[in-house]
Amino acid sequence: MAYHHQKSLLDTLYCSEEHWIGEGEFDQAEEEYGNSNSNSSSTLVNNSPESSPHLLLESDMFWDEQELASLLEKEQHNPLSTCCLQSNPALEGARIEAVEWILKVNAHYSFSALTAVLAVNYFDRFLFSFRFQNDIKPWMTRLAAVACLSLAAKVDETHVPFLIDLQQVEESRYLFEAKTIKKMEILILSTLGWKMNPPTSLSFLDYFTRRLGLKDHLFWEFLTKSEGVLLSLIGDSRFMSYLPSVLATATMMQVLKSVEPSLEAEYKSQLFGILRIDKEKVNSCCKLMLELWSEFEGKQCMKRKFGIGWIPGSPNGVMDVSFSCDSSSNDSWVSSSPEPLSKKSRSEK
Repeated sequence: MAYHHQKSLLDTLYCSEEHWIGEGEFDQAEEEYGNSNSNSSSTLVNNSPESSPHLLLESDMFWDEQELASLLEKEQHNPLSTCCLQSNPALEGARIEAVEWILKVNAHYSFSALTAVLAVNYFDRFLFSFRFQNDIKPWMTRLAAVACLSLAAKVDETHVPFLIDLQQVEESRYLFEAKTIKKMEILILSTLGWKMNPPTSLSFLDYFTRRLGLKDHLFWEFLTKSEGVLLSLIGDSRFMSYLPSVLATATMMQVLKSVEPSLEAEYKSQLFGILRIDKEKVNSCCKLMLELWSEFEGKQCMKRKFGIGWIPGSPNGVMDVSFSCDSSSNDSWVSSSPEPLSKKSRSEK
């Protein structure tokens, strides 16, 4: 009886395939396919070296132009470019704290630059979509930051830590349950309309780097330094007023000075030729970068003197390091009150 019962259970898993190709039939089909396509494939493989690369280049250029047009069209619908936090110090302070936490955890787990940029993008869009500026509470922004980083990691990382581990990189007043964070993730996803792949500065950075034709180590040096600069800027809300393409262009212009000074003018000309962007906006962004760098130096002095919390390093420092190597609705966000976090961070264990 037990045998027949077990057999009946297994039978329910059986999927009948009338036209299943056996191993021998597959070999025969593969051989026939190869013979029937030998002539067409030879036009690409055995053709003269002058023709095939040219055809591939034209195809690549066509898709590059389509990619750029798509990025430029999508960024025009960026709601963050009209945001201004300078008139709301409480909200700006909450954002700074959240972004600093995201960057610290991102670095701790060696997540990619894209994970950090996406997490901050999700946080900013959620923050301004939900409009709880007048009732901002520290636990709200921390919970939103944790959920945004968790979502971004799921998008770009191959390994995502447990939610409890994600919160214990540093000592904190709050420790949220996994079910609480997951509820917040759903709220964020629905608020953002499930649009989790927005155009970012890194999107344009990747595109431009390929179009500039940088080779080997120069390609990776330029890309890594540019990513480092962008990560050091996203904590400052003033850069939210610039479109991703403008911020990416300004960043690359600064990095070119250190990577390839002799070709700086030529590469700048290529950048503006490819993008056909407003130079005044780019220059304005570059000017703000220079102002920020001087502010960073002062903050680092304050940090050393008064023990101020973690502050991102200046873009120059980042590059050097990179290369030396409503209330009821609010209550529905959480399933339980935040718990004090008593455990130490991993680095302190």
